[in-house]
Amino acid sequence: MITRPKNKVLFTSCGFYSLAETEAVLMLENKKSGLDNYYKKFLAGTDTDENVGCIVMNCNPFTKGHLALITYAAKSCSLLHIFVVEENRSCFPFADRLRLVREGTDHLPNVIVHPSGPYMISNATFPTYFLKDCEDAAKIQSELDITLFASRIAPILHITKRFAGEEPFDPVTRRYNEAMIRILPKYGISFIKIDRITTEGPDGKPEVISASRVRKLLDEQGVTDEVLSLVPECTAKYLKESFK
Repeated sequence: MITRPKNKVLFTSCGFYSLAETEAVLMLENKKSGLDNYYKKFLAGTDTDENVGCIVMNCNPFTKGHLALITYAAKSCSLLHIFVVEENRSCFPFADRLRLVREGTDHLPNVIVHPSGPYMISNATFPTYFLKDCEDAAKIQSELDITLFASRIAPILHITKRFAGEEPFDPVTRRYNEAMIRILPKYGISFIKIDRITTEGPDGKPEVISASRVRKLLDEQGVTDEVLSLVPECTAKYLKESFK
């Protein structure tokens, strides 16, 4: 449940438990340890609580850009958690995206790939009906999402680093990264922004490898050599099988 902070006493007296709070909104649930129990299961099989990093990714689809980011982050951490966004509003189904990331990172022994779960907020689950017209819904959502991650999720998994790729195009993602720069250090978490890798574009100039670029090419041309050059082998195989 997401509401205004002024309603905190009302809802906690009715059996709800606070998850995260910002100046604008409050997130609660009716399970006392729901979040803790969900993320504690990801500790299974891990043997370190030092130098632990995290990336939250959509991977729609999984590209060489994603793999480069993961590879860089994995070299900087003893253990790296990858959370694949579970929201199924993407062009590629969540189950396929999760599988491809797991297959594509199987050679990296310190990387563990998880579904993002119900506590990483999505556009589909964040209500905006109670916001005023003058309020910035995307800003409010990102601040709550990052605060929830930093104050509740990261401590459970001993995460002290969060990585993200530089965002030159999408203003929403760029502003989310800016919010991470502001909020994460307050909780002792470093934010590491990484330059995205490029290939030569049609005009001969460097062009960022992005999932949106792959989707655009697929929509316009189908599975071409150019598309396949932008994705790891696991994704290339998937595309050739799915876009016959």
